[in-house]
Amino acid sequence: MNSPTQRLLRNVFSNWAQMVLSAVIAFFLSPFVVHTLGTETYGIWALVFSIVAYLNLFDAGMKQSLARFLSKHYATKDYTALNEVISTSTFIYTITGSIVVIGTVLVASFFLDSFNIPPDMLPIMRKALVIVGVNQAIAFFFMTGTAIGPFHRYDISNAIEIAFSFINAGATVYVLKAGYGLIGLAWVVIAGNFARFLIRRYTQQMIVPQIRLRIHFIKKERMRELLGYGAISFLIVVSWMVIFNIDNIVIGLYLTTSAVAYYSIATQVINYTRAIVNAIGIPLVPAISHIDATSGTDEIAPLYLKLSNYLYFLTTAICVGLMFFGDDFIILWMGPEFTSTVTVMRILTIPLAVFLPQVMANSVLLGIGKHRALFYVLAGEAVSNFLLSIILVQHYGVVGVAIGTGIPQVVIYLFVYPMVFHRIIKASLKTYYMTNARLILIGTAITLPISLLMNQYNSVGGWLGFFINISVLGLISLAGFWAFVLDQEMKSNILKKLGRSNSNTQQ
Repeated sequence: MNSPTQRLLRNVFSNWAQMVLSAVIAFFLSPFVVHTLGTETYGIWALVFSIVAYLNLFDAGMKQSLARFLSKHYATKDYTALNEVISTSTFIYTITGSIVVIGTVLVASFFLDSFNIPPDMLPIMRKALVIVGVNQAIAFFFMTGTAIGPFHRYDISNAIEIAFSFINAGATVYVLKAGYGLIGLAWVVIAGNFARFLIRRYTQQMIVPQIRLRIHFIKKERMRELLGYGAISFLIVVSWMVIFNIDNIVIGLYLTTSAVAYYSIATQVINYTRAIVNAIGIPLVPAISHIDATSGTDEIAPLYLKLSNYLYFLTTAICVGLMFFGDDFIILWMGPEFTSTVTVMRILTIPLAVFLPQVMANSVLLGIGKHRALFYVLAGEAVSNFLLSIILVQHYGVVGVAIGTGIPQVVIYLFVYPMVFHRIIKASLKTYYMTNARLILIGTAITLPISLLMNQYNSVGGWLGFFINISVLGLISLAGFWAFVLDQEMKSNILKKLGRSNSNTQQ
């Protein structure tokens, strides 16, 4: 069996593959959906998902508990404890899913009038909300029985996700061309996910044949353990829900659904950038939990420091690219009417550069069970985000919401969170700042001049010019990453794997 670190690398690369293909699908699909539905209807669709996202609060932190305890008991081959976690969490999720169905119907029936939605669209939005909400309930029913990641097989999980991404994209095009609108889209979501869950359930059983879902495995002590760990995780999820979904809610309450659409496109670009880093952070949680269960904490700090250092350079390169070429992408992608989206994207890029590298710290705290501190930080960010967004949206519109989101992130992730995290892992905060300041300066020195030159002197327009710009920037950034950031051990490992791959190809 490969080590957790080796499996982590495999899972990270498979996450990136899934992310790239999803981004390519969204690249072609999103403009089609927006322009077929219209900005107002698309804004309603985005608002539906923002509302349903809050139903994830009923998860009560259980997803993080599963990542922690399934990987822990799998690492120690304690299959009795593993089955107790599986059966007990399934029982909890059965109750949760039932509550979600009831909650969705209540929201659709009594609360949608609070939003600035055209009266003729309210019945359609209610139906779409109920269908998507039931889809969320089904996800809860299947949550434990479809978990593959905690068993370090994100590669298989991602292969399934990729296949269904293509299926859902094809179905989306069909229903919209056939004129089924929002209701058709909602049925595509629920049908595709139900089929996907069935396949994931079968796959999980193949990966870990020792899994048994039985009533006698439901234990009160496991329930206390899962919900105890999950209580803080639940509060973390609440904070994340506010941070990542409150913007659309605030815009829907104070502005229009069209404004939601313009803002949503900017956040799509930011979220896909965030997904690049989350591809490392998500599988890192079970890997850290596995290492903590089998080797203690000695291996964790070096792994975190190495990944964090890499991320500061890569995040700098990505954000410089967004600042210079993100406007070209949005205008080419969605059309000139989305010019206001460019301003929102640039404002959100600034805190993104500060926030993204801290994803590694989040994963470490969740993996070792020291995540209470993470909650305090996220709660502060969520409250600040909410209050500032409400104040600023009334004066500056969608730009005010972006500023209200960005200010707390810059302050918290530049100063507060590093201090809290390094106190927990007993590492030098001064060394952290000095090392990462050096990496940011190196990243900026490499990417800023080439971005200025390409932006000034590349006269090729359209998509060709855009792809030339980002290709040149990407290649030079990777060369700088290899030359100035990667340590010698990692370089040697990469060269060995490339040599072994070439040898296998020649044979």
